[in-house]
Amino acid sequence: GGSLGEPERRDFTAAEYGPGAMCIDTTRPFKVSVRFPVGADGLLEAMEITLSQDGQPCSLNARNDRYVKDGHRPMEELTRALEAGMTPVVSYWKSADMLWMDGLGADGRGPCVKDTPDWCADTVRFYDFSIQPL
Repeated sequence: GGSLGEPERRDFTAAEYGPGAMCIDTTRPFKVSVRFPVGADGLLEAMEITLSQDGQPCSLNARNDRYVKDGHRPMEELTRALEAGMTPVVSYWKSADMLWMDGLGADGRGPCVKDTPDWCADTVRFYDFSIQPL
């Protein structure tokens, strides 16, 4: 997306993910799977995301294992938060100020040229949740 001053991170193109895209057509329901693989030391190694959709010829995968923040050990901190019972949260919202997240970005390859909150549905359904121990 837009990245808002952060280094560009581009996991999917608009041709792969978005309205009418070849892998994930966001105008139809799709499945999101998130994994937190743990290393031999008991700490999280990464966050892995897979997006898939019935009837589409491809799924999309992303892996974040290089989460770095000065003065912190983010994967260790996230491990401890999950062990302490952190609650996963899913939200859906729309705004006329979202290009920081899904805009073109400095490389011009992001999915959205302009914000169009009127295209967003008034409601969505989240279902078929499954949570397993680390």
